[in-house]
Amino acid sequence: MRVNLKYIAEKANLSPTTVSLILNDKNVRVSPEKRELVIKLAAKYNYQPNSLARALATKKTNIIGLVIPDITNYFFAETALIIETTLRKYGYSLILCNTADQSSEEERYIDLLLSYGVDGLIICISHDSLFNDDLLDKLNKLDIACVAFDRFIENLPFPYVSIDNEYGASIATDYLINNGHQQIGFIGGASNVLSATQRLDGYKQSLAKAGLPFREAYVKHGNYQFESGYLAGKELLQTTDITAVFVANDMMAYGFYRAAREVGKKIPNDISIIGFDDLLFSSTLDVPLTTIKQSTNELAKNVCSVLLKKIKGEQVPRKIILNPSLTIRESVKSRTK
Repeated sequence: MRVNLKYIAEKANLSPTTVSLILNDKNVRVSPEKRELVIKLAAKYNYQPNSLARALATKKTNIIGLVIPDITNYFFAETALIIETTLRKYGYSLILCNTADQSSEEERYIDLLLSYGVDGLIICISHDSLFNDDLLDKLNKLDIACVAFDRFIENLPFPYVSIDNEYGASIATDYLINNGHQQIGFIGGASNVLSATQRLDGYKQSLAKAGLPFREAYVKHGNYQFESGYLAGKELLQTTDITAVFVANDMMAYGFYRAAREVGKKIPNDISIIGFDDLLFSSTLDVPLTTIKQSTNELAKNVCSVLLKKIKGEQVPRKIILNPSLTIRESVKSRTK
């Protein structure tokens, strides 16, 4: 039997208000014996406060909604874990929603979270959100604290936290060029995802700076998942003369490893590769992956900081752009010797 506050109050011969004050460790004029009795009764009957009633009274649920596109991508899984751990320290619980990179699911989950009365939202936009007018209208009309991360649509009215994608792509491509590579392929995300276009722009800028031509045939688009990296990699390896490739996230880079193995190319002797993210598994591959590190810890903690300030009504920057760094391992062979 689930007991309520009134039941505990009757057992203790006290008013519900007095019992509530005791259980919330507030000052109230009762004897130490009565206070101890209330605490023992609550423990005996496994009393749990009514969260809905508390939320109605305080206008706070202490719940945050987190909407991400792909929980199977370790970047999002790790970021979600750090966000959850950080928010817990401030008394918040997290509801995690995985959209499978579909804006229709994103819209459904936002409706659900709003119906739960969450105190704030953290969102990584789905790849097709730009084309979902109902979702965009809903996002523009949000009346609770909201922060976007990693992916964003520029005209949305809330702040976002991201990595400097162009710079990260540029230092990745520069590293390949400085190691003597001129035929450099690129495998990016969907062309309608901001982070993907920014990483492609960084790749193009480095080629132009080095006086190298941009070749459309060297560019393939995936969806940031393993299988798309495998398929794009196989096509590049079978139809072009590339000696190196910049893959715009580590999950697709893992797929490229499989493609290289299937077509008989050895990394890095036959083909060099550099990724983007520096996920946990990148250092454990047979040929450890050289990659661009974006700190999930720094990203997640900045997201939480901005959201908590928004909930308090404090001013926050429109955007926070974090600097990535190059992690050099063994997947790039120098051709300058």
